[in-house]
Amino acid sequence: MTPRARPPLVLTISALAVLAGMLLVLQGRTAPAVRPSPGNETLYAELPIHATQTVPPATASTTEVALPILVYHIVRPSYPSDSAAVRALAQTPEVFDAQMQYLKDAGYHVVSFGALENYFRDGTPLPAKPVIISFDDGWGDQFNYAFPILEKYQYTATFFVFTNPIGKGGFMTWDDLRTLVKAGMTIGSHSRSHPYLTKITDPAVLWNEIDGSKKLLEQNLGITVNEFAYPFGQYNATTTALVRQAGYRSARGDFYTGKQFSNRLYMLSALNAPTTLAQFERRFPAQ
Repeated sequence: MTPRARPPLVLTISALAVLAGMLLVLQGRTAPAVRPSPGNETLYAELPIHATQTVPPATASTTEVALPILVYHIVRPSYPSDSAAVRALAQTPEVFDAQMQYLKDAGYHVVSFGALENYFRDGTPLPAKPVIISFDDGWGDQFNYAFPILEKYQYTATFFVFTNPIGKGGFMTWDDLRTLVKAGMTIGSHSRSHPYLTKITDPAVLWNEIDGSKKLLEQNLGITVNEFAYPFGQYNATTTALVRQAGYRSARGDFYTGKQFSNRLYMLSALNAPTTLAQFERRFPAQ
């Protein structure tokens, strides 16, 4: 799939989310946000995954597997004041629950990034119809609404958090993250300040975003952080090399294909989760 083949809906969502991101940048990315409440919209800055990267071609020696990686940002009740950009990225708890039920009923098996890494590196078998669930940014709503539903279905998920706003209004606290770890969830890095990594020209700043965030999470949570998600899905040869050098085992990018390739462990493809159950069922047929 090339950028030209991108469905019109995705392009529309990207344009809407760019506006939301610009608004948050104007307000200051790390400024404390208000925890959402009815009639009080919280701006969500994350852009949807969008295909702009150049990826290495598959070769005769490349192992591939059909394994979609879902990306969620906003799981919470909808409010009348929600903008189009928010609605384009949001699932209500009811929709999220229905999507998780559908995965179970349709025979999908939720696995971790670690399972995918082990499949490519060691040949460890994967179950039939594997799928990975991930969340971006570290919003408190994910802990309040999505986490209990994941526990209901006994699903694991990876929460990619950027570290600067941890504990600030609207974002998860360190105790929230520790609770996720204790429950069997995975915590991954999403950088320190959620910048466009490909636009950073200072090597020290870039290294701090990639390696510094990993070390901070590990020190505070007592875990090893093995996965990285590029902010805005953007990466290049420099960033992928530094992610590898920092000791991550894989990294999630964009360019969704529905498949993962052994020579792209540091540029895994991902898809923003559809916002309705009907769209979800069309994207992931039961057969």
